[in-house]
Amino acid sequence: YPKTLLMAHKLMLRLLLCSALPSAFAGRLEYRFGQQRDMLPIATRLLREKMNPLFLSADRFLVCRESDSGALVGFGQIRQLAKSNAADPARFDAPPGSGDVGQPADDDAWDDFDRAYAASAPESGLDALLPWSARYRELAQRAAVQRERRRSRVSQAETEAAPLWELASVYVGEQWRGRGVGSELVRRLCAWHVQRGGARRDLYLITLEPTCGWYEGLGFSRVERQDLPPQMGLEVAAGEAVSWVLGNRLVCMRGTGGAGEKVR
Repeated sequence: YPKTLLMAHKLMLRLLLCSALPSAFAGRLEYRFGQQRDMLPIATRLLREKMNPLFLSADRFLVCRESDSGALVGFGQIRQLAKSNAADPARFDAPPGSGDVGQPADDDAWDDFDRAYAASAPESGLDALLPWSARYRELAQRAAVQRERRRSRVSQAETEAAPLWELASVYVGEQWRGRGVGSELVRRLCAWHVQRGGARRDLYLITLEPTCGWYEGLGFSRVERQDLPPQMGLEVAAGEAVSWVLGNRLVCMRGTGGAGEKVR
């Protein structure tokens, strides 16, 4: 039964993403998930456009091609930035993604070990430091148990956490620009993200000043650099260098609540 539900869910996503474009170009374009054979032409176009050619994985991409010729029209991806959107509780006004999902598990493990150590009868002298002593073997066993408990707690915390994501690598060929292809790519990617349980508020992007209005029309708003997830630091630094060469200003943006989704 669960497998049947999973198959139905995947079919719904494919119907959503691969249906025809509702425009005058409906019969000419098709949308599908990325495939490994798409990666080389995608990386080539990204390099040509002075965009980031790293962090490319076929399963994260949505691709648009001409139905008849198969020519690549455009593409985009949503990639994971961080396993959790939690902020660092030790810092005032810390940005999303700065928290360590494993820190509570570490704290619990140390507390458990301290309680176990205090409850056991200590031996005199340095016997507890000698590998052949009963005390040493007991503590080693307790440490192994705590390591396993920590792994279990971290795994559970990562499963329950809401990750952070980046909308990236959005590109449309010059001859297709201004025809709604880019907007359709972004809308479908965001719909895919929400269908998989993601939130628009956990979706970030970096772009250049001239395209800010376009992204605002698609449900994104500007954010300050200090409010960005720290995982985007390297990409922002590289983007600033490229934007300086191009004579543009780099802008960071974050998704807002889209239709049918509450901002959280």
